[in-house]
Amino acid sequence: MSLFLGIDFGTSGVRTSVINPNKEEIINFSVSIEKPIVKDSLVYQDPSLWWNSLIKNLQFLSTKIDLSKIERLSIDGTSGTVLICDDQGSPIDHALMYNDASSVEEAKLIEKISSGHPIVSSPTNALVRALSLIKKNSAQSYKILHQADWVASKMIEEFKFSDENNALKLGYDCQERIWPNWFNELPLDEDSLPKILIPGQVMGNLKNQELLNLGFNSKLEVVAGTTDSIAAFLATGASQIGEAVTSIGTTLVVKAISAKPIFNREFGIYSHRLGDRWLAGGASNVGGKIIEELFGNKIEELSKSLNSDKLLNLNYYPLAQIGERFPINDPNKMPILEPRPDKETDFFQAVLEGITQVEKLSYEKIVEIGGSYPLKIFTIGGGGKNKNWNAMREKILKVDLGKPLSNDASYGVALLAMGVVNTND
Repeated sequence: MSLFLGIDFGTSGVRTSVINPNKEEIINFSVSIEKPIVKDSLVYQDPSLWWNSLIKNLQFLSTKIDLSKIERLSIDGTSGTVLICDDQGSPIDHALMYNDASSVEEAKLIEKISSGHPIVSSPTNALVRALSLIKKNSAQSYKILHQADWVASKMIEEFKFSDENNALKLGYDCQERIWPNWFNELPLDEDSLPKILIPGQVMGNLKNQELLNLGFNSKLEVVAGTTDSIAAFLATGASQIGEAVTSIGTTLVVKAISAKPIFNREFGIYSHRLGDRWLAGGASNVGGKIIEELFGNKIEELSKSLNSDKLLNLNYYPLAQIGERFPINDPNKMPILEPRPDKETDFFQAVLEGITQVEKLSYEKIVEIGGSYPLKIFTIGGGGKNKNWNAMREKILKVDLGKPLSNDASYGVALLAMGVVNTND
């Protein structure tokens, strides 16, 4: 029986999931990665750590299953993590992580040249980091790759591919499927840009000897991967227009399946392409961070008191700090956490109601610019495990909350390896 392997790279670990043709998970395993180094706004990591942790993970898998039965594999990585390497794949410098914000001058340059491109004209996107690495190293011959790209490239020993989801934050035009004309004005070599594949499209067969020695078959196909958030989306099982996924982690992220792309800089909305469908949405600054700051280790106990039959409707906008990205794009947006009830249980409920109201507004903004309100919402992230909060969300959102197939991005990228995304469009 054929098996499919998904590999998920997070900030501090690599998780693998192996599934069978029935989408049943055979094994799930994780290995930690040394955390990135943080120096003020600079955040970086040695790419060799990714590979070494992956090998440890796969060594364990080899003791549990026959790796030669794995027919296909795919990889996801942290969105916006980027590196430059030589033609043989050796990194020229450390990788700059998704949350690195040190490339301020490069961001100003892109803002000017791209006329305020909604995805790449900020210091926290992949293109600004790539330009920063090129400038710092005075690189003449190089390839720009994302985290998932580089690991997959090592497997096939060709360093020239990326996927549409990772490439979005590098400035790739997923609608026209081209690099935009304004790239000609950037201080980079056109040959350094990767060839873009549809997530799930075959990159090549396995050639890496280290992996072959572990028992993998040389006929194994490595397919183009995706970002961690899209992999987590796929893990839910959402696949039809009318379905959406809300991620409630440190921040709130919503993605709704759409037949057409939706972009709106005013509201902070953008779309990932996924085969013949689009995932329209955005990321808010509300979420688990403010809950943790306000209530800490009391969260589990306070959750018992949540009452969906008696909403408080205090209209909170519970930001952890000043500034919002989506569904209101306002860097000066102030948190609203008043009036404060006398009871801590009521204050807790009001905060969670506020986050849910922001979630509702997010989907309404998508509708406002041409999308449709979801018929079913799957939830991932820590917040999705709170049953009482989910009951309250169903009442506020007026939508059924579906049960995800899995909460693990590694499972989602294993589904990608299996072929759940249409690559024939």
